[in-house]
Amino acid sequence: MCESKTCSDHEFCGEINGITGCLCRANFASQYKNSITFGKSPLKSTEEDSKSRKCCLNMCHCYSGGPTVCEHNSASVTLVGCLLEERGIDYSLLGLLDKTCEGQMDEKTHMVTFNFTSDSCGTIVTTNNSQVIFTNAVTLKNEITRKDHAYIEFSCIYKKPEVNHVAFRIQDSPVVQRVTSGTWNHTVTMKAFADASRTQMLDPSHKVRLNQKVWVELKSSGLDENLISMVTDSCWATNQQSSESTQKYFLIQNGCANLADQTVQVERNGDGILNYFSFNMFKFNDESGDVYLHCKLQLCLKQEGNCIPECSSQGKRRRRSAKYNKKDTAFLSMGWST
Repeated sequence: MCESKTCSDHEFCGEINGITGCLCRANFASQYKNSITFGKSPLKSTEEDSKSRKCCLNMCHCYSGGPTVCEHNSASVTLVGCLLEERGIDYSLLGLLDKTCEGQMDEKTHMVTFNFTSDSCGTIVTTNNSQVIFTNAVTLKNEITRKDHAYIEFSCIYKKPEVNHVAFRIQDSPVVQRVTSGTWNHTVTMKAFADASRTQMLDPSHKVRLNQKVWVELKSSGLDENLISMVTDSCWATNQQSSESTQKYFLIQNGCANLADQTVQVERNGDGILNYFSFNMFKFNDESGDVYLHCKLQLCLKQEGNCIPECSSQGKRRRRSAKYNKKDTAFLSMGWST
């Protein structure tokens, strides 16, 4: 009767509702039919907990082949194919909240697995004071059905990360760059400090906590301060060592602080041969934990006009100050790692 389909060890070829197929053996099916919940899935680490909500197809028939498996930002749930078949439910007609996300059937076991991540397949992400929860559901893809309604909701719950435990160590400070171009020959130094008076310089032995304020000083040596000012044109962070990484976060742009980040403050920019800025330490939402800071500095002749960038309340320069000497650009980078 089942010539077109080979049943697995926990199945037998039979007929139900006039349809022939692979049905579940009684001792195998009982563990699922007698339960209306998934139960608890195994913990992956002390930082994670997970649970699966009530799962039913046609009231109290449960069709999960095991608990929801929760990873770092993904999850999977497996349904028992023969239980679905007994209820006349075609697994190919099931999908997640984003109905383009379908289940994959194992050809040997006939188990059907649905996979999703926190940012795909229609996953709903919610938070409370201590947890991050992402939830999805298996449901029928069709708008109407003349068979039993199918809806299986499942969730993964994670403890919010303890941000105060994240610590960064600076890779190299100070950073020194020798700049020679035309008649100008000077040295630019980039230093990071832990205090507003800039007396406690950070080095690899110091830990910087997430959201802790950091001061970065940029100073040129070997220039006549009466004639020339140094302007920090831009500073941006990347999660990779290259300054050209696709993921960039600007702290300073066109000589002005990024007003979208209220932690950024720029002081004495273009006023002389020393300026500095501060910001609260952050990390990118990736696995590396690295933050690389890149700054581009340019020289400005005071006799040609005002060298101090005048920034509007929108964070843009209100009017042009003296032109920078593009040939004398200095570029420095500094990195932190968790």
